[in-house]
Amino acid sequence: MIDGFISRRLSSKLLLLTIGFVMLAELVLFVPSAAFKRQDWLVERTQQAGLLAQALTGVPDYEASAVLTQQFMTDTDVMLMAAKRDGMTELMLGEPPAEAGNIIEIDMREPQRFPSFFAPFQDIFSDGQETLLVKTMSPVQGQDGLEVLIPRSKLRWALLDYLTNIFWLSLAIAIITGSLIYWSMSALIIRPVKELAEDMTAFRENPEQRRAYRKRPKRQDEIGQLEREFIDMKQSQRAAFRQRERLAGLGLAVAKINHDLRNVLTSALLISDRLSMNPDEKMSTMGERLTRTVERGIGLTEEVLAYSKAETADPQIQDTRIAFTIGEAAADVIAQFPDTQFRNIVPTDLMVRTDPDHAYRIFHNLFRNAAQVMAVHCKINCRLHVSVETRDGLAEIRISDSGPGLPDRAKDNLFQAFSSAQAHSANTKSTGLGLSISKELAKAQGGDLNLMSSDETGTRFLLTLPLSE
Repeated sequence: MIDGFISRRLSSKLLLLTIGFVMLAELVLFVPSAAFKRQDWLVERTQQAGLLAQALTGVPDYEASAVLTQQFMTDTDVMLMAAKRDGMTELMLGEPPAEAGNIIEIDMREPQRFPSFFAPFQDIFSDGQETLLVKTMSPVQGQDGLEVLIPRSKLRWALLDYLTNIFWLSLAIAIITGSLIYWSMSALIIRPVKELAEDMTAFRENPEQRRAYRKRPKRQDEIGQLEREFIDMKQSQRAAFRQRERLAGLGLAVAKINHDLRNVLTSALLISDRLSMNPDEKMSTMGERLTRTVERGIGLTEEVLAYSKAETADPQIQDTRIAFTIGEAAADVIAQFPDTQFRNIVPTDLMVRTDPDHAYRIFHNLFRNAAQVMAVHCKINCRLHVSVETRDGLAEIRISDSGPGLPDRAKDNLFQAFSSAQAHSANTKSTGLGLSISKELAKAQGGDLNLMSSDETGTRFLLTLPLSE
């Protein structure tokens, strides 16, 4: 159970890592501190040895001397102290041990500023049977120096006691530090991340169900940014779900309307066929144009019905005199907007590979959008111009008008459904689908439709279609 708690909870891992890192830092610091502790331990005993040498020199009472030496040996664990004078050794206290073992000399006459870091570990891991011969300076005039014998085991136990104290102190610091970091990280990171994970899980299981209202976080750090981004993501996804439901309902309604509309257009087609057979030439010409228009309407309704069944109609590509298609689309638009001055300089012998009906829809959408805008903003000099250049196997058809240009907000989402045409065709009852459909139709035929420029002098589109071989 403990292993599972440690392996699954981020906060418990953080606590253990904090304790481990603090202990590791204390271990690194223990190496130099143990070296200085060893040096201080030896310096303290040499200083006391010097003070004792001064006291014994000035105290003639042998009984008092015995008391001083006994107290010194008890406090410092010194076995023997001798003074060096004129090259000779003078025993001052203690007796030479019968079995001193190995003698390790330590010169403390000039204490090192940075003692050896390995010496404490040599003392700790020794068997303690050796004897330390510590040499130091003597404060007594006439004496060259002092030598003291100390069992190495006393130094070893002093270092072990220091190590034990350091260990428990480090462990206490690590636990306190780890606990403080644990509670602070739990409040600042762990708890918000846990709540965010629960929200993500609930959103994944049921995106449309709203949980209890939570205030938008005011934190300015990464956690606050993550929470705000998640809230925005949920709102955008729910908005997309609602739009998808509305579009599904709209698609069903459009499919039903188109089913009935196709029947109506079929009846209109029969009437237009009879008009095309009228002996009056003008009536027959209007009847033929009406027939083609109704046939396109029937084709559109059938495509909508096919799309509602998740079927996509492939374009019927063929060699087409694109100038005639442009003229036919312009004639239908100008019939509705007679003030539009149309000019088509596309050569009549230019052949492109396209679906004539799809090309007609592209031009009709572009011409109608331009004519609608110009009818509102420029009552006179409403010019619509079409030209072409051939390059790299493509016909680059340029459609320009003299309208007021597109607003800045419309340029960013110009070819996005339900947004672009409304911005372009101000004060019109547009569905916002014309440019989106036109671009899709152009790409389906191996071409493309893009905005060249738009300013106060007018708007210019570029339609590319493959040339005939």
